[in-house]
Amino acid sequence: MARPAAFLAPLLLAVTAAASLLAWHEHQQLDAESPTLRKAALLASENDRLREALTAAEREASNARNVLRRSQIETDVAAIRQLPFTQPVAYAVLDRAGIRQVVAGKLSEQYSDQQIQDMSTGYSAFGLLPPDFPLKETYINLLGEQIAAFYDQHQHKLFMFQDASLENAENRVILAHELTHALQDQNFGLLKLPLEAKNNDDRAAAASALVEGDATLVMGQYMVKDFTWRSLADTVGYSVTQSMEQIRKAPHFLREMLVFPYIKGQQFCDAVYARGGFPALSAVYADPPASTAQILHPEKYFPETREDPIPVTFTGATFQGAESLADNVLGEMGCRLLFAESADADSADQIAAGWRGDRYLVFDGGNELVWKTIWRSPAAAAAAVTAFRNVCARRAGLIMESTYRDDPAAGPGRLPGANEVVFILAPNRESVRLLHEQFAGASHG
Repeated sequence: MARPAAFLAPLLLAVTAAASLLAWHEHQQLDAESPTLRKAALLASENDRLREALTAAEREASNARNVLRRSQIETDVAAIRQLPFTQPVAYAVLDRAGIRQVVAGKLSEQYSDQQIQDMSTGYSAFGLLPPDFPLKETYINLLGEQIAAFYDQHQHKLFMFQDASLENAENRVILAHELTHALQDQNFGLLKLPLEAKNNDDRAAAASALVEGDATLVMGQYMVKDFTWRSLADTVGYSVTQSMEQIRKAPHFLREMLVFPYIKGQQFCDAVYARGGFPALSAVYADPPASTAQILHPEKYFPETREDPIPVTFTGATFQGAESLADNVLGEMGCRLLFAESADADSADQIAAGWRGDRYLVFDGGNELVWKTIWRSPAAAAAAVTAFRNVCARRAGLIMESTYRDDPAAGPGRLPGANEVVFILAPNRESVRLLHEQFAGASHG
């Protein structure tokens, strides 16, 4: 590590000397033809040039040290994860504005502004986000504040924040996390996973939990390997000084869904790892978890106790000639956060654990919601009805109706009708009646 610094020291001196020589020559001209004020201005300009030269040389030296650090971290991460890098990792270095620009660009590649707004409208219909919430802007602000490095599976490139020196232990740990994504991509193909499933947020969140949980597990093992008292100080210092303004301002639902893949994902990966180490975890990529329920309850993923989500469909997604603004799946994790709006977290988790499947449609700018659900038992369905009714009671101007539903034509694997509930939320009785006629079918109570 000393060699790059020793090599760059003459360069630093040469840059400084060149700047000084240029300044001296200009001083000679100045003495001959300019007043004192112009001399002062030139001295200030000389200082600026010197500072720029020193900054550029220091950054080049830091970049050279980072290259050596990156190589060592790549070796360590590959050894921990027991996977090879099949090709060199492509890196790009960005400033904070550049990170925001890339994040905004990635969002625009995958979603139109209208699609993002419709997604926000869907969550607003449940009361999980405020009406007209600026989801895209908030997401960009959150990531722009928090990101020190990130891996782009579309470009197969790892982006690093230019001021995130790898002399700092926290930045090395973050890079270990992102390098795990490069390993996942090179060995399994991240684009094969449903990370961008636009009509099933639950499945996308489960895939994200696998990917992020895996990387967080590796990151933890790397942290232990890289541990020193200095690295501990760096980590504590990072946690104290990191900007948290944007994440504090974000709604509770958004905060929880942002951390879900890391915290719950690691717990899922820990459970898989306990059964067979990293080889067992690698095998999961061929058959990724299909729901957040399987992430929250790993036993629902394992073969001997497997419990896949039950698909829920609608015969059509239009109402009074209008296409639905959102057609999506809330999932067990979404139900946890929904029910927690009117119950303590433990109660909400217990009720949400009865989830077996759902799908929702949203109309009229988010004022009309149809949510078709399947629960583990009639008791679980009844508990969900009570929980959602309590949530809706907190929102003035909306009418909630719940209908137990029997669908004998639904096909194999479906549960008895008492386990199925269609929730309808609308601003007036007439809309509730019309939505019920179209989407709810026969009533069972």
